[in-house]
This record gives sequence, structure tokens and C-alpha cells, in this order.
Amino acid sequence: MAATRGLIRFVGLTLVLVVLAGCGRSSADKAGGDSGQKPHILTMANFDGGSDELDGFVSEVARLSGGTIRIQVQNSWRAGQAKYETGLINDVRAGKADLGWAGSRAWDSVGVMSLRALHAPLLMDSYAVQERVIQSPLVGAMLAGLEPIGLAGLGVLPGPMRKPLGISKPLVAPADYAGLTIGVQQSLVADETMRALGAKPVWFPVMGKIDRFDGIEQQTASIDGNRYETIAKHFTANVNLWPRPLVVFTGKKVFDSLSPDQRNALGQAVANVIPARTAWIRGAEQEAAGNLCRRGLEFETASPDDLAALRAAVQPVYDTLARDPQTKRFLSAIAAMEDGVAAEPAPSCSPAGQAVSGSSQLDGVYRVTTTVKDLLATGAPAGDAIPENYGTWTLVIDRGRFAFTQQSEKACIWGYGTAAVKGYQLEWTFRDGGGIGRPNAPGELFTYGWSQYRETLTLTPVEGKVSAAPFRAKPWQRISATPSSRYFSKRCPPPDNALPR
Repeated sequence: MAATRGLIRFVGLTLVLVVLAGCGRSSADKAGGDSGQKPHILTMANFDGGSDELDGFVSEVARLSGGTIRIQVQNSWRAGQAKYETGLINDVRAGKADLGWAGSRAWDSVGVMSLRALHAPLLMDSYAVQERVIQSPLVGAMLAGLEPIGLAGLGVLPGPMRKPLGISKPLVAPADYAGLTIGVQQSLVADETMRALGAKPVWFPVMGKIDRFDGIEQQTASIDGNRYETIAKHFTANVNLWPRPLVVFTGKKVFDSLSPDQRNALGQAVANVIPARTAWIRGAEQEAAGNLCRRGLEFETASPDDLAALRAAVQPVYDTLARDPQTKRFLSAIAAMEDGVAAEPAPSCSPAGQAVSGSSQLDGVYRVTTTVKDLLATGAPAGDAIPENYGTWTLVIDRGRFAFTQQSEKACIWGYGTAAVKGYQLEWTFRDGGGIGRPNAPGELFTYGWSQYRETLTLTPVEGKVSAAPFRAKPWQRISATPSSRYFSKRCPPPDNALPR
């Protein structure tokens, strides 16, 4: 998409050089340490249902502050609300939470106009560009816009690229949007963009239903996780409408109550986790794309002419944004940072492992019981320590198929699919999952290294592949060499067709 950027007109190339407060090194920048004081516990409002995306920031704050700050994440903040981000921002302003994060897209709804350039349509269209921008001094000037409403900006974390998902037809060229109702998530700039394309924008909440729309803008991992492909059939993989950068912030009173070292620790923690978070987002996007491919979602491709037409069609949005001199300078600075950055490949379908016919030496029934401690010992993030990821597991491998049940005090799930033994790698492609809790979804592909000694099966991670931790937390013990469904949990058995007849 880099070749068509010139169709959007920018004026001026003045780069605002404002250093983000709190991003310098300090005496608190050390691994651990005991200050001898009671930790300052800060609550952080998180609109998402889990804290996986925040785990790195939380642990880095604890490290840099020498343990003097501990963050407690409150998940599902304002769950089910279309205006969840502005509600979260106002809750931090009101002191209902000490910290929060919200997409750059939401801030103009509370009167902060300095962040709009971060989600201008079709501008920051790669993760490399996004990382370059949010690590630049430009962000300090943007975050200064939070001060008049009583907030302190700590930094900006990278977010996933948002792409068009069509319900009944592809959303590739501007004409495809004409007369449609498009679901967007809390963004005045997204509203203007959809109207420029001839569509009607409607806000909807995180994990909200989409059957009332003709299409939505959404990141790949959310399409996968929310199973939106069961309703929407056309995914335009190479159109990055905008990223969803996340602004990390705190109340001004909370910020002022901290020591200089603690303030620096918060700002530096954001800066330190940016590369790891970018890598995490890329990996999540690739994994989700593979799942969606295996579930049959159509991956559409916009041609160079389509991309050029989209950029020309959204020019009125840039004309509106450029009426504000500061935003105009930010847009020009971001455009300049794109020079020399190669376009990233779009998510695409990769071939899934094929099941082997006949029996293999792994056929049989296996069992293992794991704990939270076992799970975390694999390096899994703390957010993965949910009841569905530990407990008593029973696995059956039978002639190119696998099925399992998992049972703990608060969860009981099942899953099944095809198993492919390729040398010393074992591939599982899920066909379905269910039970009490969050099961695996159809199309998920896990790859493990395997070794077997007598009746013990050990699964290990494979570099560059998805090797889910719960299944490799401890070695499995084979309890029967004859595959049979009678060993499964009676509380949540898989369906009768899970294994070969």
C-alpha cells in the first residue's frame, strides 16, 4: 500500500519534538529491589475480558519501581456498552480507577483532539510504522492534550490493525460501502470515514453482536475469538483501515501522589514493552488468520486501483482533520516517518496439517493432572491461569483423530479434531470444542514436538508455531493402548463423532 500514499494531500512537514515525561531512565530502573516500603497498589480499568495484553506492562512496572507499585487489573470494565472507552476514561477522571487504557480513537469524544492523527484512515498501515510513530517524541505532544481534563498520559502502546469484514459481500472498493450499515467501535474519525465511503456507521461494544450490520471494522484476532466468521463471510485482509493504538493514562491526582521514580517507572514501562507487544500482536494476527482460513472465511484482496480509490475517497476526512493546525502537523510528521518502511504482508491462508491415515505409535488414551503452578512454569502469562487451562485432562489419539476432556472445579471442556504425526512433530487441527468454560474453536492449529518413553508422552513447544501451554504443562501418562471414549469425563464428554467409528 506504500505506493499509493501520495494520493492523500498533506501540508507541512514540521515535526513537533516534545519529550514524553516519565520516559527517561531513573534510579528505579533496576531488576527488583526492596524499598522497604509498603507497595502502592493501583487499580487499572481494562475494557477487555482478560488481562493478557497488559501482563507485560504490569510486570515491568513492578520491576522498574522496585516493587513499590503493584497494579491490579480490573477486567471487563463497562462490558456490553457501546461507549465503553469514553466511560472508562471518565471513570478514571472521577477516581473510580487509578489507571486505564483506551484507544486513541475514543479521546475526541471527551474533548481531547491531539490523538486523532494516530487513527487517521489508511495512514499508519503497518506495524513497523506504528512502532516508529509511538516511539517518537511526537507522542509526548499528543499526550499533553490529556492534561486539561485532569489526566496524565503515560505512553501509547501499539494496537492491532483494523480491517473490513463484509457480511454478505466483499468490502474492497469505495462503491462496495455505498448504502451499507457498518459497525465501528467508538470513533468519530471512523464515523467520518464510513460516511465518506457512503456508509452509515453504528457503534457497537466489545464482543457485540454483528448480525444487524452489513459489515464491520475489526482486528483479525477479534474476528477469530468472537467467531464473527459464522455471520460475516468476506475479510479484506490487505486493507488496514487504521490501527488501534492504546493510550495508557492515570488521574492527575494519582500521578502527583507518586514519587518521581515511581512516575518514571510507569512511563518507562510503557516504552519498554512496545517491541514485545508489537511481536505479540503480529503473532496473534497470524494465528487468528490461520484459524479463520481453516474455518472457511473468504480472504479478499483489494487491488492497487482499489487501494488508490479508497485513499481518494477518504480525502474529505483529512481535510476535516487538517483544520486543526496541531493535527495537521501530526499527520505530516507521521507521513514522513513512513518513508523507507516496507509494506508488511497481509494475513493469508497457510496450509494446515493433514491427518495421517491408519494408526500411529501414539494411539491410545493419556491422562495428566495439572495445576496453575504447572501452567505458569511453562512461561504462560498470568492471564492464562483460568479454570479451563488446568485440571485433569484425558486425551485419546485414534487413527489420525484426537479428542480430549478437561475438568477442574469451575470448568469442564472438550475438543476434538485431526491429528497429524510428521516425524517428531504432532499437529492438532480442531474441528470443534465445547463444554463449561471457554473451549478451543474450530480451525485452531497447535503444533508440538513429541517424545515417548515407555508409557510417557512429552509435548514440547515448536519455534514459530502455536504450541498451547496447557497441553504441555506436564508429561502425559498412557493409561490404555486401546483408544476408547469411555475414559472421558462424564461431566462434559465430547460428541459421539469426535473419534473414528
